[in-house]
Amino acid sequence: MPRAIAPKPPAPPRRRARDSERTRTAILQAAREVFIRGDYHQASLSDISRRAGVTQSLIHHHFGSKKGLYVSAMHAYLAELDEDLKGIVQPSLAASGDGPAFIASAMRGYFRFLEGNEQCVRLYRILDLSLHNDPELLAGLGELDEQGREMSSLHLIRAALDRLTLMKAHGQLRPGVEPLPLLSAIICTVEHWFTSSRRLNHRLSQAVGQRGPQGGVSDEDFLRTVIDVTIQGALAPACQSAGQEVGSAAAGGVQTGKDAR
Repeated sequence: MPRAIAPKPPAPPRRRARDSERTRTAILQAAREVFIRGDYHQASLSDISRRAGVTQSLIHHHFGSKKGLYVSAMHAYLAELDEDLKGIVQPSLAASGDGPAFIASAMRGYFRFLEGNEQCVRLYRILDLSLHNDPELLAGLGELDEQGREMSSLHLIRAALDRLTLMKAHGQLRPGVEPLPLLSAIICTVEHWFTSSRRLNHRLSQAVGQRGPQGGVSDEDFLRTVIDVTIQGALAPACQSAGQEVGSAAAGGVQTGKDAR
């Protein structure tokens, strides 16, 4: 009579937890690679499951749905970028200085962050496209870490707004220039350069031909110009003499290896 084969004992709880976490991490990594290639609706769970080496049922087990996976993958990546952003931008916001120096320092700090994070720029493009096509995705992208704490990016935005609000109270901003729209203009101007400069430089080269610089406008020239324009357009006349000096010197340390992207 054949000997009965004893059933394999279940894995210890700690091992099961570790295996589950490794599976979840593999799925998130695969999802990031797939989602960052294009629009949310173009990505497929079958592609993600193949990359992660798991079944689609495991994806649904860990994240519930494709939308749940998308939000988790983008959120995890934003959390990683958050520490880099804090390290580069926070010193600019914490530094003492008058209005022109603060605006120049803040714009330069964010510019440097995006200059060194091409994947972040690509993520911004993909997020804009995905959120445009499916606005409901925005609801899941609250900027909280896995412990429910606010990411430092929110604190940095508030700190920048507080500085601009103080400048407004001290009469350093032009009449009609409000802190929140000014902050939005600063952030959007810097982000737009990195998400659109290749296309814009191509159009400029076609339009002006030999009259313009070969390859279009460089990072350094753009940063220097946009700091000058922001300072002169936002500051009260009494602050503009200092603003001209600050703006002209502000872009001196910009890396030019990625100019004319």
